[in-house]
Amino acid sequence: MSASDWFSPHDSKRRIGSLIDVSATDAKVNLTDSGSGDNVWLLGGRLSAGEVNEYIFIDAGGHSILGRIVKVWLESGERLSVDALDDSIPTNNPIGLVQLLVSVDVENGENYKGIRRYPKLGAQVYSAHPLLVSKLAEGLSSKDGDINLPIAEMPHDRSVKINLSPEKLFSRHCAILGTTGGGKSYTTATLIEQVRQAGGKVLLIDATGEYRTLPCTSYYVGANTRSTNTNVTFPHWMFTDSDLRALLRPSAQSQSPKLESAIQSLKVVTSFYQNPSHGLPISSNYLLVKAEQLKAPIETAIQSISGRINQIPWRFSLLADQIINECVWPSAGNARAPDTTKWGAKADNDVGHCLNLLSRIKAMSENNHLRWMIDCDPSLNTIPSLLDSLAASANSEILRLDLSSVPFEANAREVLVNAIGRKLLSLARNGVISQENPLLVFIDESHQFLNKKIGDETSRVELDAFGNIAKEGRKYGLNVTIATQRPRDIPEDVLSQVGTMIVHRLTNQLDQDIVKKAVGSIDQKSASFLPVLGQGEALLLGVDFPFPMMVKIRKPTNEPESTSASFSSAWGRR
Repeated sequence: MSASDWFSPHDSKRRIGSLIDVSATDAKVNLTDSGSGDNVWLLGGRLSAGEVNEYIFIDAGGHSILGRIVKVWLESGERLSVDALDDSIPTNNPIGLVQLLVSVDVENGENYKGIRRYPKLGAQVYSAHPLLVSKLAEGLSSKDGDINLPIAEMPHDRSVKINLSPEKLFSRHCAILGTTGGGKSYTTATLIEQVRQAGGKVLLIDATGEYRTLPCTSYYVGANTRSTNTNVTFPHWMFTDSDLRALLRPSAQSQSPKLESAIQSLKVVTSFYQNPSHGLPISSNYLLVKAEQLKAPIETAIQSISGRINQIPWRFSLLADQIINECVWPSAGNARAPDTTKWGAKADNDVGHCLNLLSRIKAMSENNHLRWMIDCDPSLNTIPSLLDSLAASANSEILRLDLSSVPFEANAREVLVNAIGRKLLSLARNGVISQENPLLVFIDESHQFLNKKIGDETSRVELDAFGNIAKEGRKYGLNVTIATQRPRDIPEDVLSQVGTMIVHRLTNQLDQDIVKKAVGSIDQKSASFLPVLGQGEALLLGVDFPFPMMVKIRKPTNEPESTSASFSSAWGRR
């Protein structure tokens, strides 16, 4: 919106009362003729004229103050007048409590944070035209050719659209919050559709599969019933050391060093088992034997692959046995005459210290539910390669990763999403994702993945990839939109970096408190609307919005499959 679209907020035909009391944060107004119970019409449209949640303008002489009516009442002596039971009271004088929101320049619509100039008693009060309120929410900085996404409408006038720029919505990250049934999923689908139509690029992490109706490229993780063309995997050997520690939870003192050495040895086996001329002690069952073997050939082999060691695959099913082969004394011989050129014999005490780790590895190797990442089908496409292609593409694209078949056991979901976040941040730091080629990441049901710590006090691993993206991703053009029904489960370091919040109905007091702490612009009166918002209604909050604004989010063209079970129809067939 530009300043040329602005018109005066002080229309005499929209006058509804006058100011009788004013303080630093609110005011009281006489609401002329609004206590009759009759509807008020102007130019074929219904005028709210003194209703709760109505926006009003107060004339402050050269400036106007935008406010919101939060309470309306009659003094006790006039309470019977609304029932028309007391003929001795022909009229009444309703009073409205108004929350003061922001000062506005009458001439051009420029707004100022806070109240620039307070009005005098007797100042005239006008019902705010919905177009003016929407223009204030949209901002005055739009230029010809700028993209605006029509994501919402005014709740009481569906003909007035709210068009927001992608920068206002996503540049400081975005959060979509709300309890079940409040409209969170519809908002997510609407935003993704609008981004696609505008030419944007999105990665959608779909935790439950409810966005399968979106017109986008979909890939399935952990599903056995889909085509191999759409089945994808994140192979275990592509995980970083920290991801593997989160998955296997080794103790820091004795198990972690053995685990790292075993993985390194298996990579050596992969690289050299077909070339026996290197003289490496590789057994017939593809294990690197170390007991009483020379160190030099193995150290030379490790040095030769150091530049590509992170790209070398290895077999998870051999990991437990290779750890046993790592449990050797550091040198051969004896204490008086040690032979440091060789490893010593098998160290049974070390094997004993690793027994619980070996048990976990064996259990995971035999778990068919984890076959999508552990020794998976090598013909399947990998998630890292998909992310490489998406990040490098200059085209508008929506890529959906369906995680509905990924099990909750072994923290597999959390580790997978954290690995995806780490891969994205690596692409951003390397310039593949940039301000000129940005990427939006939508994470549905984000409370399942964020704020996770795995392990005990001595071996705890924090899954903080998306926390790091929230802190530094925006400077690379990597921005996140999180959707959750449990704001209290989102880490503070993520929410503190979110610049825009679309908050649907929140009934839990802890969730409301989290929103209040995360958004400095919301006050108690605005927060009081959170538990009573209707389906699809939301408060727009953030640093780029001059005031907390209630809107009605538009329905998506392709509605997500998030409906509840039909008990009546199901039970009736039995």
